[in-house]
Amino acid sequence: MSLLRNTIDKLSQPGEDIGLDRSGQQGRQRTVNLDGTYNMDRITGKFLGNFHLYNWLITTSWKNYWFTIFCTYFFANVIFACIYYIIGPEKLHGIEAGTEIDKFLHCFFFSSQSFTTVGYGGIYPTGYIASSIAAFEAFAGITTFAIVTGALYGRFSRPRASLTFSQNALIAPYKEGHALMMICANESYNSLVEVEATVNFSWNEEINGIHSRQFKRLALEIDKIAMFPTSWTLVHAVGADSPLQGWTNEDVVKKEVEIFILLKAFDEVFSQTVYYKHSFVGKQFVWGGKFKKPFYVNAEGRTVLDLRVLGEYENINVKAVL
Repeated sequence: MSLLRNTIDKLSQPGEDIGLDRSGQQGRQRTVNLDGTYNMDRITGKFLGNFHLYNWLITTSWKNYWFTIFCTYFFANVIFACIYYIIGPEKLHGIEAGTEIDKFLHCFFFSSQSFTTVGYGGIYPTGYIASSIAAFEAFAGITTFAIVTGALYGRFSRPRASLTFSQNALIAPYKEGHALMMICANESYNSLVEVEATVNFSWNEEINGIHSRQFKRLALEIDKIAMFPTSWTLVHAVGADSPLQGWTNEDVVKKEVEIFILLKAFDEVFSQTVYYKHSFVGKQFVWGGKFKKPFYVNAEGRTVLDLRVLGEYENINVKAVL
């Protein structure tokens, strides 16, 4: 254990830790998913694990959100309709249906009126039992719709950067040498200003048979821009201070390289600071390429950003070793 600790201490560089695990298990999947979430599972020992309903309602897709709301509303009314039917449809004044199916449907529609506190008055409970159930259902409905309304407001009011990155990171000619290039663009019409980029390079290092994951911040040609209306190419020149110096394409894959990108910007619409995370792994590197411009000026003189072609590149010959 002391040998492992001493080796890791020698490999570690002060100020280069970005808060991620340094253990160097080989074959580990990427740390940051393409959607910016962390690729990890949490074991909490709790019944629901790390599931938080409100957080899930805010962060899940719109399809999942509305499907969950509809199913909750439908099945809640089915349950209460069954309760009304079990205690007897005659406890609900105004039901005149003859068949059992009609009686159950009237119980269901009365439940939906109670759950939403609409109360048309055509059917109403009689007796303490039915009235108590209806009162409890109204309370449950108010509570449920308060959560749904809060989550809906949270989804609309939550600021987030709608950015997209290229599928590949390129090793391209740059000035007298070469550079690592990654391109991103703003997908929404939200005006992002004071955009800052932090790029950290991670690789798996082996010394005396011991693996340790290393981190080094990459120097960018430009790490801050005032405005972000179109696209931005992040450029890291491969020089003497670059961890990529002397590497080949095989080294990038063998050492399980992963690049972590953190973008920070101020959203003028929400008047808040937003963040966006992205990563590239070694298999996404293209050795010899040059990004094509994803924007052009149309006949009316307006700039057009075509996100469909973002990340397209043309092949260029580069040296096998940087």
